[in-house]
Amino acid sequence: MSDALPRYRKRQAQIDAAEFIYESMQSHTPAVLEAPTGSGKTMAYLVPSFELNRRIIISTKTKQLMSQIAGKDIKSARKIFGKDKYVAVLKGRKNYFCHLRFFKLVYPHPGRYENVIQWYETVAREEIIEMPVGAFNMGEIENITTDSWMCPASKCEFYDICSFYRAKQNANDADIVITNHYLLMSDFALKAESEHASIFDFADHIIMDEAHSIPDIFPRFAGTELSLRSFLRVMNENRPVFDPREIEIAAGLLSGLLEDITERRYTSEIKERLLGYISFVNKAIGEKDVDDLKQMHKRLNDKAESVMGDSEGVRFAEVERGDITLQYIPFDASEKLREGLKNSCLSPVFISATLSVKGTFDYFLNETGYKEDEVSSKSLEPVFNMEEQGRLMVKDCDDAFYEELALKAKGSVLIICNSVSRMNRVTKLLKQIIPDRVFAQSEIDISDTEGLIDTFFVGCAVFREGMDFAHTGISYVVLDKLPFEYFEDIVLKERASSLKNKGLDPFKDYFLPRAVIYYRQAVGRLLRHEDDHGIWAVLDTRMETKSYGKYFRDVLNNVPKIDSIDDAVRFLEVTDEAD
Repeated sequence: MSDALPRYRKRQAQIDAAEFIYESMQSHTPAVLEAPTGSGKTMAYLVPSFELNRRIIISTKTKQLMSQIAGKDIKSARKIFGKDKYVAVLKGRKNYFCHLRFFKLVYPHPGRYENVIQWYETVAREEIIEMPVGAFNMGEIENITTDSWMCPASKCEFYDICSFYRAKQNANDADIVITNHYLLMSDFALKAESEHASIFDFADHIIMDEAHSIPDIFPRFAGTELSLRSFLRVMNENRPVFDPREIEIAAGLLSGLLEDITERRYTSEIKERLLGYISFVNKAIGEKDVDDLKQMHKRLNDKAESVMGDSEGVRFAEVERGDITLQYIPFDASEKLREGLKNSCLSPVFISATLSVKGTFDYFLNETGYKEDEVSSKSLEPVFNMEEQGRLMVKDCDDAFYEELALKAKGSVLIICNSVSRMNRVTKLLKQIIPDRVFAQSEIDISDTEGLIDTFFVGCAVFREGMDFAHTGISYVVLDKLPFEYFEDIVLKERASSLKNKGLDPFKDYFLPRAVIYYRQAVGRLLRHEDDHGIWAVLDTRMETKSYGKYFRDVLNNVPKIDSIDDAVRFLEVTDEAD
């Protein structure tokens, strides 16, 4: 590895992780590995993947990490082993160009879509056409991409040259496939219903990086999501076969629903209103004797029956961008996840820096449907010397803290809030003091922050999970509050009620474990290399005054505490001088 990686440093945690994964894969035992920040976990699972010569699917949560694995880490593994492997990347359908929709909705209107048509002419000969980032508006993208319910699959006249299906075939011919959790979880949901339904062919092993997010992502695919606007879109895109009055009535009904449904809720009264719209558009579409419409109508109807049904779970309506999306999420999707996994691979590997709570994997195993004796599990020791490299400050949250931090902090500062409204509030406050040094997560592409030193980054969950700010010189990670979720959120509230009915304590058994995992993710943003050092500031004294605070304190148990920003500045000055 030292020959292949110029900046390689030997880390025992990486060796331990690689050996654990190798042994688990060799014996086809499901593996759960907690590998702290700095462990070098990507190479730790690529080495056994290359060595065992088996078909592997690697899944992660972000496109940035997918690109890093495919463009950088795989190259290093090839160099180490001196052998090639066929590696393919597969993304969701919306990332690929759809010929059917282009020639139906765009090509006949050159005056309206001149820029899209010109772009197509430059890429038409490519075997797989991926969507360019930022080139088109949402309406244009909608007209040249598809999703699973709109896609006629093998019945499409362009099936033989379809970009998505060509990419899928490449992936299923590959030794190693790199994908994202969302596409993989949708595949698990398909395979849970039928072992013959699939996006990915059966693999020897599936490695799920950033696996802590699986319990949140999979239930949405185990349930159902239905866009009410999708019915109207089908009618608008096939106007010649509809009476104009039908489209007008459907648009009016949807418009009325958009005025009435203003928050995330689902009552019997709303259900009746929704049924009125769905019944009308279902009848209008179902009466048309057109093959493509029949296929789409069946898919839409099946979704409507599922999302409006009475199976146990959470149901709610979300309003966004002129559309109402109905969601059904089952309370417990663990059995379905296990079934999907069984039909997808011989054994999985779950790996993340944050999988355990209170020293056990109980929460994660419960959410994924495994029992402790069914898996090999290992939690590696921290790579960095947190006691020497960091200091912890616990204070009440107030404006005065941020004002003082803005004036005195040197190096970059990462501030993690629990809500968008709070993020906006903190961003506004800081911009009044240091306007040119503050960016909210909506104002910046974190993959393009090279050279942004002495910067304040203010964000929410997206900045807490998996984002690497190492090149920005982060000296402070500030948690605006302990990362408890909003208990009154309809999904969480219903889940808590379900747990209570089963005799469990929603706070102790659900909200607290999740908050501790989120806290550990946030803490992991600070130290990324052996020579990093910095300050953790938690603006929530419940960490010290409440009994449950112990579980948060244990994360940085031996890190010395400081009382003020002046103490923080002195610590950083001393360590900078020593470096």
